[in-house]
Amino acid sequence: MSKDLEKYNHLIYGTNEVEVSDNFVEFLMKNSESEVPEIDEEKVWDELKFSIAAPPKHNFFWLKIAASITLLVSVGYLVINLNTSPDYKSVSSNDQRITVKFPDGSEGVLNKSSSFSFPEKFGSERRVSFSGEAYFDIKKSEKPFIIEANGVEVKVLGTAFNLITNESEVSLYVDKGLVAFSKNGIDTKIKAGFEAVFDKSTNEVTINEIPTANIMSWRDGFFKFNNTPLNNAIKDLSEYYEIDFQLSHPKLSLCRISATIDQKSLGEVLSLLEKILDVKAERKNKSVKISGKGC
Repeated sequence: MSKDLEKYNHLIYGTNEVEVSDNFVEFLMKNSESEVPEIDEEKVWDELKFSIAAPPKHNFFWLKIAASITLLVSVGYLVINLNTSPDYKSVSSNDQRITVKFPDGSEGVLNKSSSFSFPEKFGSERRVSFSGEAYFDIKKSEKPFIIEANGVEVKVLGTAFNLITNESEVSLYVDKGLVAFSKNGIDTKIKAGFEAVFDKSTNEVTINEIPTANIMSWRDGFFKFNNTPLNNAIKDLSEYYEIDFQLSHPKLSLCRISATIDQKSLGEVLSLLEKILDVKAERKNKSVKISGKGC
């Protein structure tokens, strides 16, 4: 056996390529215990030369693995960096009115069918997305509080206001402080007691005095009427109590009311109207019919 190994080693480590090939074939034929078919030496030699000339394949295999690992690490790093944005919280009021506290302690009261979206933590600015109707009470801070609403931005530092959005316009009613209405980089400042309406069709902002003191009463049920026409008063009451008021005679709209209503039930409000105006208020389901001689 040792002699065979010597022969084999001599064949493997021979310095002459032709010698290696010829001796190797001869060695196989002499030392095989079974019959060996006739071998085409020229063909074997060609295959052997091809094998010697070909570069080792396993190196490329490991290079491919290394490249794949590098790619995966790079993609993982990219994904991690893309996901470093803060987590957002979305709040919808559906069919009720709810109060939402923002990360800085500011508050927003959502009217029905309205929604907020904001980060769980504020960064260099306090930014909130909003749709529907809400009353905002913003804490003072050097960081601006920015509300994105239907194509415009409302910017404040510390104030209170009511905001309404729909498909055609955005309406802002300032209760306290100063608010900036921003569109296309142009700020329009509105002070307390005034309203600003952004018309999407004309891309313009108009400013007027708030038409009624009860524009923000939907959130707390506090109404103050001072010689207010009945027609206007029932419009204010209608939204809060979710009831449809009907006047049996056009002359009733000329009647005026002076009263303060603070979170009273609908039944109490109807009794108050009957007493002040000498009318009859009859409720049926979601409708109230007011009848009388008129004023």
